[in-house]
Amino acid sequence: MKRILIVDDSPVVLAQLHDEFCTDYDVVTAESGEAAVEILEDSVRDGICFSNEFDLIITDLLMPGMNGFELSDYVRKKNKVNRFTPVILITTEKISKEEARSYGCAAYFSKADKKRLVAMTRILLSV
Repeated sequence: MKRILIVDDSPVVLAQLHDEFCTDYDVVTAESGEAAVEILEDSVRDGICFSNEFDLIITDLLMPGMNGFELSDYVRKKNKVNRFTPVILITTEKISKEEARSYGCAAYFSKADKKRLVAMTRILLSV
């Protein structure tokens, strides 16, 4: 089963996206960029071994601490297991395609445009 890591500081957004994808994919959520890094780096948690390899990462841009750009940059440059994993950025901010790509994001969507996010996710994970 394909795996998605969803990162957002909003419990509501995390729950909505989890519910949207959990029937078709193995979904792991994190409430911050720092928590996502722990998940990406740690293959043993609470004495249980698990895979920290993901097929897609969806992250919010604006979060306290490590933001979505920094998380995407981290995945590309420092995370050996997931460095080729597509990262989709979700945001309420106006950003350019060039800015998103400069941090290694495969795509970005407005949080209000959930239909496009879901469609792109299903396309990326269908291969």
